Amino acid sequence: MSERLAPLPSSAYAWHYDTAPQWNDCDIYGHVNNVAYLSYFDTAMNMALLEHGALDLSADAEGPIGLVVQNGAQYFREITFPASLSIGVRVEVIGRSSLSWGFGLFDRTGGTCAARGHVVHVYVSRAARRPISLTPELRACAEALFRDVATDNKEPLS
Repeated sequence: MSERLAPLPSSAYAWHYDTAPQWNDCDIYGHVNNVAYLSYFDTAMNMALLEHGALDLSADAEGPIGLVVQNGAQYFREITFPASLSIGVRVEVIGRSSLSWGFGLFDRTGGTCAARGHVVHVYVSRAARRPISLTPELRACAEALFRDVATDNKEPLS
C-alpha cells in the first residue's frame, strides 16, 4: 500500500484546465464517479500537451506516443453535480523516455483539493512500440510544467 498523499494548494500546479462534470459522470449515490476523475486528469494532461506543442493529433503525425503504464488517484472529498472544476497539472519526474504527471482536482466554488492523481507515460515510437527519448517538444513541455515534489506541503493550503 502506498503512502497517503495530502491535498495540495492550487499553486502547487503549473497549469490549470477548467471543466465541469457531466450528468452521466455521477453514480447512483449522486456524486461524481471515481472513474470520471481519471478521465478529467487524462483530458487535462492531453490539453496541456496540446497547448505546449507536444502532442500532434493530425492523421500524418510521426512523433512518439505516450503509453500510460501507471495511473491512480486519492480522494479527499466528494464532488456532486453541478460543479465548476479546475484540474491542476504538473510534471513531477522527467525521465529519458518517460514523464510522471501529477494532478489536483479542485472545486472552484470551494477552492479545496478534492482529489490528487498521477499518470506515468512512457513514450514509444509509433511503429516499433519501443521506448524512445523524449522529443525536444516533450522535454520543453515537461520543463515548463515541472514542479519539484520536495517543495510540497511547504506552503499553507488554499
